[in-house]
Amino acid sequence: MWEQYPDDVKIGCLPAVIVPWKFNEITRNSERRLLIDACAVQCGKQLFDRHGMSVDSYVELTSTLGIRKVKKLPLRGLEERVYVTIQREVDALLGKVY
Repeated sequence: MWEQYPDDVKIGCLPAVIVPWKFNEITRNSERRLLIDACAVQCGKQLFDRHGMSVDSYVELTSTLGIRKVKKLPLRGLEERVYVTIQREVDALLGKVY
């Protein structure tokens, strides 16, 4: 996404939320935030909630894509489904209309 929208999208490090100066930098430098959790455990959401960081859009991939988290290689085409899902959220946040 950051390659497709280099002026609009920056990728943040999830663990940085707990570092006070990094938290302030993320808050100061981002107009909108999209949080992506890979599974229903929602580690990212819990971390954001605990530290008071707001999000404008949230995606939990396993539920959204209707898949279960398992310890094996993903099915073919999953990467594309994940990409399309994230792209849809980014486009909505940026107000992109096609």
